[in-house]
Amino acid sequence: MTFNAHNAPPAAHKKRRTAFTFPEDYCFNSPNYILSMQASSKDTICALATPPGGAVAIIRLSGDNSLAIAEQVWSPIHGGGLGAEGPRRLLMGSMGGIDASCLAVYMPGPNSYTGEDVVELQLHGGRASVRMALEALLAYGARTAEPGEFTRRAFMNGKLDLTQAEAVADLVAAESWRAARIANAQLEGKLGIAARAIHEELSTILSEVESRLDFPEEEIDWMPPSELLRRLDSCQEKIRRLARTRREGEILRDCAKMVIAGPPNVGKSSLLNRLLGRDRAIVSPIPGTTRDTVEADFTIKGFPVKIIDTAGARETDDLVEQSGIERAKRAAAEADVVLWVSDATAGETPQPKWSIPRGTMIPVINKCDLAPPPEGRLSVSAITGEGIPELEETIARSLEDELDKGQDGGGSLGDKAEGLHVAVSARHASLLDEAARAVDDTRREVPSAAWELAAVPLRHAVAAIGKIVGLEVEPDILDKIFHRFCIGK
Repeated sequence: MTFNAHNAPPAAHKKRRTAFTFPEDYCFNSPNYILSMQASSKDTICALATPPGGAVAIIRLSGDNSLAIAEQVWSPIHGGGLGAEGPRRLLMGSMGGIDASCLAVYMPGPNSYTGEDVVELQLHGGRASVRMALEALLAYGARTAEPGEFTRRAFMNGKLDLTQAEAVADLVAAESWRAARIANAQLEGKLGIAARAIHEELSTILSEVESRLDFPEEEIDWMPPSELLRRLDSCQEKIRRLARTRREGEILRDCAKMVIAGPPNVGKSSLLNRLLGRDRAIVSPIPGTTRDTVEADFTIKGFPVKIIDTAGARETDDLVEQSGIERAKRAAAEADVVLWVSDATAGETPQPKWSIPRGTMIPVINKCDLAPPPEGRLSVSAITGEGIPELEETIARSLEDELDKGQDGGGSLGDKAEGLHVAVSARHASLLDEAARAVDDTRREVPSAAWELAAVPLRHAVAAIGKIVGLEVEPDILDKIFHRFCIGK
């Protein structure tokens, strides 16, 4: 079928037509792209599922009317159409007046990503073609998907648990292969499996406790308190092991923070530029040139890193420079890695004066192209690049050590050798901490057989773990989770 300005949709669909403009500044999450209407799970939704401006664009539809709407604007070159040719077959066709060589595939629910009927159209990625295709689909009854609505429907229809849904956004946002690996492991369900196992065990214990309240006079072979405590301790250990992986999640999802610090004129800014492979910071022989922190993102051995150049550490009467030095100290105190840089030509290697409570301090001697550094010390030349590969290896090992602290040296689920770690997010960690406190409260009441007092916190623990995978979740939490998704995912 041909769709153009002279071929209006059938009268039955006219009232559902929605004006759509393809904005010049179109991008993921652009508010200009989001229609201001209330979402409905019964609607058929559509959106561009690929970045704009590519060679090929994929437009996705999901909902009961996906097939009917798609067949209004797309027709096969050969055969009887999407529905007649059967599901999950990639067919060549055309969108009249839009794209003469458009591929289409029909995936009926529940065996689709969303659990609903899904159609994907693959067409040329030009802005005009995409705009006209979306306008046509909207004219025949679809509406524009909200951010994350495809994945939200997958969650609501039981195709994904909430940890897997979150992993979709993490995978899109991943800036390194390590971050992508973590996201893929979560998407495969590893975190969800672990959380559901804990939830099941806590639920079993809760049933035991509540049955004591419901049937106190019955002759039932109750589980001895010692066995209840053993099971609670087992759950607690699993909860805490998962919670300890938060550090890995922080590093891989949010970037590790690395600060370059040291006296003035030791080459901190030059080292920053060398590590980045580009000129980001101003380099000058004048002491105090860097007066504020200079930040940039890059990747070292698969670790996403935010590198921060700081003001030179020295005594000064300059109020502006003093402020820069104080900022440098605060940045170092919050860093995962601090490179304390000294000058090989200075003769002495001053020791760091700042406290580094959280991260790892790595002493680095710069300007080894101008003077031989002390033996056995990590030395580099920011000008020639000498020693930079060794420095990057040292930084990576330091971050690996930080990850190992949370993974108990063998992977939180015993699978580190397979390269599939679990790394919880801040949301997961908060719920795990809540569950751990509740289990502790429960445990204190078991020895005295105070079953009413034990049941209350135990219910909280079960609920908290359930919220991780979405067994229990408030609508506003779902809104916050899916708001960070791009449209089309």
